[in-house]
Amino acid sequence: MTNKISFKQSILVVCLILMSSFIVFSQVPDFPWPDGKRMAISLSFDDARTTNPTEGVSLLNEYHVDATFYVLPSRVEENIEGWRHAVETGHEMANHSIHHPCSGNFGWARPLEDYTMDRMRDELMTANKEIKRLLGVDMVSYAYPCGQITIGRGENSQSFIPLISELFLTGREWLSEAPVDPWYCDMAALTGMKMDNKDFEEILPIIEAASKKGQWLILAGHETEEASKNHSTKLSFLRKLCEYAKDPKNGIWIAPVGTIGKYVVEKRAEHLDKINIPQITRKESDNFILKAINGKGVGPNIKYMPEWEAFGWFMEDDRVEWDMEVETSGVYNVYMEWSVDDKEAGKGYVIEVGNKRQVGKVEKSGSWETFKKKLVGQIHLKSGYNRVVFKPESKFGEGALLDLKTLTFQLDTADQ
Repeated sequence: MTNKISFKQSILVVCLILMSSFIVFSQVPDFPWPDGKRMAISLSFDDARTTNPTEGVSLLNEYHVDATFYVLPSRVEENIEGWRHAVETGHEMANHSIHHPCSGNFGWARPLEDYTMDRMRDELMTANKEIKRLLGVDMVSYAYPCGQITIGRGENSQSFIPLISELFLTGREWLSEAPVDPWYCDMAALTGMKMDNKDFEEILPIIEAASKKGQWLILAGHETEEASKNHSTKLSFLRKLCEYAKDPKNGIWIAPVGTIGKYVVEKRAEHLDKINIPQITRKESDNFILKAINGKGVGPNIKYMPEWEAFGWFMEDDRVEWDMEVETSGVYNVYMEWSVDDKEAGKGYVIEVGNKRQVGKVEKSGSWETFKKKLVGQIHLKSGYNRVVFKPESKFGEGALLDLKTLTFQLDTADQ
């Protein structure tokens, strides 16, 4: 049995190695955390629990660690001086709603199933005003009560993540299973991983894995006390975590959600026009412009070249894939923007959308540095989700196909 398991494991490793050698999804650099840090951690606590402004804040202040407290105004009023002290010592106060609405399945909650978007907006704005009145701070962060992100029921159900995106810099979920990818994340739907009733040794592997990937780990808890309860973050856990995070050799930036969120937004604004992160394309005016920076390069050689905003090193086993959402079905004119050395021109390519194909030959553009844009044909797109694949028509041995910058789909109005 041992030999059989070992053999299967060996085959799996070989398969993974082969797959990794043939598949490249994106070339994403390490996130530039400040001062050479390797990752970020935010400690967050929900509900303005009784032990937060006393035991929790005292311990965090001992280590000069600032956390985010998602509060309800009614709970803040129970210890207004304690919460004002938390603000004065650097902790972030954030919105956790006015009434803590969750699914009616909980029994005790105001049911989200009975909410409308207008009602949710009004209550969020009321909570912002009340917290500002009580503590003198503006809200930039929000945490979804019970981690739930939808209102209504059945065919009338809808996410209120867009509302959170409009009103706040960040929105944090609950009971998530992964840290935040700072390049890719939706700032209104940040993952929040449970730290209640955990020992530090249980969380350490998550921290170590996040550090290797340059991620942002947002830990979420409730009470701050030593008791082993489902909704209590142990003080012994917090002490060990703070000591670990403050040790310079571990390369961790620990700060409130709003602070790190602001930094992430700024850095993404500086760099995201240079980084290939695949994402769905939606209509821009009357066109769908599939840019290389948003495509997924698949193959052993293909690379995104930020200096040219194009996929290069495009060999016979490589391809590019895009996802797009189409409103109007019909025939679309297809424009290609590319460059190629004259000696490499003439190879065949195919554009596939479902079972539709547009085949052509790569024409000369003048040089690798000279990009040309031209109408190359027409193809039918169905309304809704479409996947576009660009690849060589056939094997061509040595050489490269082209450098590909964009494909543009323009609805042919004469066909309507």
